[in-house]
Amino acid sequence: MKGLWVQPRDGRAFYRTRKGGKTKLVPLPDLPHDHPDFIAAWAEAARDGKPAEKPKQGTLASTWNAMQGSPMFASWTPVYRAKIARQFTAICETKGHVSARAIRDPHITKDVSEAPSPGDRLRAWRAWGAWCKERGLIADDPARTVRMPRTAKAKGVVGHRRWTADDIERFRARWPVGTTPRAVMELLLWTGARISDAVRIGPQMVDRQGVLVIQQGKTGERAYVPWTCALPPFAAEADRQTMLAAIAPYAGHLCFVPARDGRIRSVKSATQMMLKACAEAKVTATSHGLRKTRSALIIESGGSATDSAAWTGHISRKMAEHYQREYDRHAAVMGIPNSDGNSPDVISANRPT
Repeated sequence: MKGLWVQPRDGRAFYRTRKGGKTKLVPLPDLPHDHPDFIAAWAEAARDGKPAEKPKQGTLASTWNAMQGSPMFASWTPVYRAKIARQFTAICETKGHVSARAIRDPHITKDVSEAPSPGDRLRAWRAWGAWCKERGLIADDPARTVRMPRTAKAKGVVGHRRWTADDIERFRARWPVGTTPRAVMELLLWTGARISDAVRIGPQMVDRQGVLVIQQGKTGERAYVPWTCALPPFAAEADRQTMLAAIAPYAGHLCFVPARDGRIRSVKSATQMMLKACAEAKVTATSHGLRKTRSALIIESGGSATDSAAWTGHISRKMAEHYQREYDRHAAVMGIPNSDGNSPDVISANRPT
């Protein structure tokens, strides 16, 4: 590591530089030299010859730094920690100097409404507010009363669009069984998993009862997907067989759809591959839309919101309940029994709905 100097007497580490003809020593943390925090401190010192300015006590930045060292922050999944960290890093770039006690709900409301990802920004503020309130760093939690902007709801927008039967047919026509995009698509469609989980799931996750148990990276919650067990009445055997045929060429690996060298495919490469594959198949939906398709198929085939949440691993049943209402209202004008009546026929992704 360029510029690293260790004091012979006591082993303390410094970043050593010469500016203006004078030797300057910047102290580094008392940690192993391959520790992430040591490397970060060395990189900061190498960048400008001095450590980053310590935020003033009681400011938004100082409370955020303290929260990062808390057991609560450490208990989160790596994906969730990274998501919250990205949001608060952006917040502190412009507001880090503000006193934490001066933050009010109108300030947070404005910041959330202007953020590129309002949902993630609000989650970051709520985590910060609850943690600071619990430790007496602020008198009241200003994020507790803040709600999501209503703009998207007013327009009827519900995030990623679900795949239609036509989308699925076009994708299958372009990518036959034996191609990697087809295997990934069928795996996502059957499991309803996020692509970040789909790249790492494999046969070792199927329990003795024949259920695929997915420990989700984002939330830590488990999703339960029928794999070799008997299917519930709201699932189609044809869909399962289609998926199994698509991933069969990759049998014998630790994950269902590995990279060319047999290792786990990176989330980034899988996402980019699916974006290109969808574009070539003239499908405008995203891979995450397949998660919504699975949830909707369960509801439309007579499953409940609880059934959908168990399969997809959603903590909240909000999305499943949205599809429940959508299906019931659609069925009401067609003379089809709704979710409170008799179960409809099972709807398969292998035929138009």
